[in-house]
Amino acid sequence: MVTVKINGKEVKVPKGTTVLQAARKLDIHIPTLCYHEALTPYGGCRLCVVAVTRDGATQIVSSCDYEVAEGLEVKTETDVVLEIRKFVIELLLAEAPDAKILKELAQEMGVKPLKRFKPRNELCIACGQCIRACKEIVGVSAIDFAQRGYEKKAASPFFERSQDCIGCGTCYNICPTGAITLKDIAEGEKALLPDGSEVAGPARIIDNWKVGLELKRCKQCGEPFAPQFQLEYFTKKVKLPEDFFEVCVECRTL
Repeated sequence: MVTVKINGKEVKVPKGTTVLQAARKLDIHIPTLCYHEALTPYGGCRLCVVAVTRDGATQIVSSCDYEVAEGLEVKTETDVVLEIRKFVIELLLAEAPDAKILKELAQEMGVKPLKRFKPRNELCIACGQCIRACKEIVGVSAIDFAQRGYEKKAASPFFERSQDCIGCGTCYNICPTGAITLKDIAEGEKALLPDGSEVAGPARIIDNWKVGLELKRCKQCGEPFAPQFQLEYFTKKVKLPEDFFEVCVECRTL
């Protein structure tokens, strides 16, 4: 076990614990955007910065990927730390001024959008959560970062239709800003993908990855319940019987 002091409070945590995890054990709030407990820490947004002092030297680090050490002292709300967080939110607001979570954080920190930054009016803030979730949780790697610098964002390969996306919706559910759009269309409905191709329902549409996938119908109730491609993927991955997904979860539990 390692003893670390955060804002004057001591806590013992296992070796390998990050500062963010240790702070949460003490119910000390540190704002985050690119962090998720189910994913490998990324340290991309820099919103979770803190001041750490070790062997008499103090530095600013991202708490989500900085591991604690014996005798480490952490301060989560110094003037420098708070100014950095405010500046991060100002920059992110310039990218995604309509993102609800950014508006809430800005109000919490007393931040107003800076007029010197030209709004990009996109909800993607390049936090990478959708990319890491697709790779680490789903095991597909259907998307990645595209472009660089100010234009960097999550995208399908070459901005074309993602051939590997199974339409599971993990990216949609984990995105903190609502940048990913997912919708299911019923039989008889039609939808146009960004590339101009038409998809007929029942189907699942994820515009960001230019994907339209046919939905599987339950043999018992007749309702569409999941993309056929997704069910085929999991059937092979987990080596399930070929007829395992012939009925939906609701009918399976009856």
